[in-house]
Amino acid sequence: MMTKSITIAGKPLSQFYKLPFEKGSRVLRLAMLESHSTFSVGKKPEPLAIQSLSFDQGLLTVTVKLGKEEVARVYIGVEYDCLLVSCSVDTDETYLGRYAYLTLRAMMRSGYCDFQEYYWPACFALGNKRSRYVDVVKKPGGFTITLKKKFSGLFRPGDDFPDVTERAVVPCERFLDKYAAARLAPVSIGYCFANTDLLNFHSNHYPFLIPYVFSATAYLKTVKSFKRFVFNANDVDGISLSPQQEELNSICFAMKEIAAIRFNANGHLPEKVAEANKLNDANQLVLLKLWNKALPLLMQQRFTHYFYTYGLRNVTGKPVMRDMKLVEFSMEVPVLSFVLRDEGDYYELELRLKVKGKLLRLSSDSIALFLVCDRVKTYLWYLLEAEMDYKLVWFFSRVNFRVQVPKGYYKDFFEGFVEGMERWYEVKRG
Repeated sequence: MMTKSITIAGKPLSQFYKLPFEKGSRVLRLAMLESHSTFSVGKKPEPLAIQSLSFDQGLLTVTVKLGKEEVARVYIGVEYDCLLVSCSVDTDETYLGRYAYLTLRAMMRSGYCDFQEYYWPACFALGNKRSRYVDVVKKPGGFTITLKKKFSGLFRPGDDFPDVTERAVVPCERFLDKYAAARLAPVSIGYCFANTDLLNFHSNHYPFLIPYVFSATAYLKTVKSFKRFVFNANDVDGISLSPQQEELNSICFAMKEIAAIRFNANGHLPEKVAEANKLNDANQLVLLKLWNKALPLLMQQRFTHYFYTYGLRNVTGKPVMRDMKLVEFSMEVPVLSFVLRDEGDYYELELRLKVKGKLLRLSSDSIALFLVCDRVKTYLWYLLEAEMDYKLVWFFSRVNFRVQVPKGYYKDFFEGFVEGMERWYEVKRG
C-alpha cells in the first residue's frame, strides 16, 4: 500500500480527498466525480489547460492553468479501490476543490478515466526518487512507466490470477493394441500440430491438429512434397487409411471447428466480454479432451509436423515445405511445482515443470497452451493433463515464469493464492 506519511503541498495522504473506483478496476466514472462535486459546470466546463504531467514516489502531479489564474498543481494517488486527490490551492479529505474537479474531468474520455497505468502500490520507497521495480522515463508531453526486466511478473492487488480451487485431471487413453500403424504409400496422410501466438488479435487460434496429404520420397522415408491440408473426409478420397487414422481424422475435424478464439466487437461491454470468455473457456476444455484422445493415436503416426501459423487464415490449401517442421510427441506427463523465495522486501514465486523428475528449460516459445517443450528440444512436445495446469503455465509463461510480490501486500492479496496451490502442487520455500 502507499506510504501514508508522504506529505505533498503540506498535506499527508490521509488528508487527500477519496473518490471510489468502479468495482474491480481503477476506473473513475464521470457520474461518480459529479456526485462528489459541488460545482455545476454543465456540458461546457471552464477552459482548463493541462500543461504537464509528472510521476514521483507513486504520485501523479498534473500542472494546470485555468484562464488567467495562477498555475496550480493537482496531486493524484491511485490506491486499490479509490483515487486520492489534492492540489496546491485547495481540496482536503472533506472537500473536492475546483481545480481537482476540473482536472479530473479534463482527463476523462467518453465519460471515464482508467488510472491503471499510474497504479504502482508499494513500488516507491519514501525518500527515493527511483523505484526498485519500475522505470519512469520522461518524454515530450509526459512520461512512460515500465517494469524493469527483472520484475516483469510484478503482482499488484487486483491483478487477475488463474483459479486454483479445483484441479480436474483429463484422462488420457494409453496405447491401444487393436490399432496398428498404417502401411506407408507413395501418397499418404500425416498430421500437423498448428500453433500460434494467442495474444495476436487477428485470426488467432488455440493449438489443434490438422491432417495433410503428402508425397513420399523413394523408400518412403521422408516427405517429398505436401499436397494439401485435409478439412473433411472428401479430401482423402482414394487414400488408404488405417482405423486409427479414421478416428484421428474425426478428432482433428472436431478440433478445427472450435479452434478459433472468439472475440466480441462490443469489447467495451462487460457482459459481452464475459460471454466471449465463457465460450472460449468451454472450447479450451473440449480441445484439451480432444488432445488427450488424439495423443495415443498420434504417437503411432510415421509423419507429424509442426506449423507456426501466424493465424488461422493461413491454414488453407497446400502446406509450404519451409514452414513445416518435423515434430514428435511424448506420453510422459509434465508435473508442475513452485519455489517461493524471500528476496528481502518482496517474495518471488517461480513455476517449474519436470518430466520424469528432469527439469524442463522453459521459454515463452516453448508453450502452446495445452502442450510444452524444452526450449532446446523444441521438436518434442508433452501434453498437460489438467485445465488448471495449462492455465497456470500459460499465465506464468507471459511473465518469464516468475511472479514478484512486494511484502507490503503479500498477506492480504497473495498468500491465499499460494495456499490454494499447495493443495494441488508442491510449493518449496527457499
